[in-house]
Amino acid sequence: MSSLERRRAIVTGAAQGLGRAFAEALADAGAAVAACDVDPDVATLSAATVAQVADVTDPGAVRRFVDAAADRLGGVDIVVNNAGVVRQTAPTADDWDKAVDDFDAVVGVNLRGAYLIGRAAIPHLIRGGGDLVNITTDHIHTCGYPEAVDHSDAADCRWAGTRRPAVGNATFDVYDASKWGLKGLTSVWALALAEHGVRVNSFGMGTTETPMILAHLKRKGAPRPANLMSAERVAQILIELIAEGPEGRSGDSVQVWPGHPCVLPPVSLDGELAGLSVSVPS
Repeated sequence: MSSLERRRAIVTGAAQGLGRAFAEALADAGAAVAACDVDPDVATLSAATVAQVADVTDPGAVRRFVDAAADRLGGVDIVVNNAGVVRQTAPTADDWDKAVDDFDAVVGVNLRGAYLIGRAAIPHLIRGGGDLVNITTDHIHTCGYPEAVDHSDAADCRWAGTRRPAVGNATFDVYDASKWGLKGLTSVWALALAEHGVRVNSFGMGTTETPMILAHLKRKGAPRPANLMSAERVAQILIELIAEGPEGRSGDSVQVWPGHPCVLPPVSLDGELAGLSVSVPS
């Protein structure tokens, strides 16, 4: 049997890039997949049993998609909150209208959308246990924070000679805030759902070869990095994380970075502390 045989998965933002790679990897591992995106190209995802155009910022669309997925698949026990957008922002230069529009667009998808999908799916997840994975970023968990990572096998990492802080840069105030908020949801949901056998983890990655990242680099006028990670390889780490099963980690911040081995890392400080928290009465 495949590692995820007979599991039922939802993947958001699955028309292209990492979301598409996640959906295809889940299907290859034996799971039945329901996928959504605002991009109509989601309909071309042959790995999905259900492929629906849906905006994760719209509560009605989210409920219709999640309920249709649960009905068609016979339940839901894996959720991958992948839908996301990135915009560069300039706190000292953006005009008011742009500041408001950027906030609504980025937080609307990255945080509100993940919240809505999670809340719609949780009633299905707690029926038999499962996995909820929130896709974050290396801006919240770096190779220097919260723990300094050994660079003995990562000489190509641009941060090999210094300790990298947990931030993108000065042009990511809204994006980073949305992803830190998603990390907060992960931590609280891990506590709230532990008694129901639902594991909740965040999974972040550095620059990965996807249309979104390539378009972002083009807008910046930045050169293509030499060590972009493969979306397909990153997707295999997601499969390994989910395949840990009911006894696996929860509340963890799983992270991979360019220039480092692209493998499922051991449980991080976040996961260790989350495990202690679950055992302490509230």
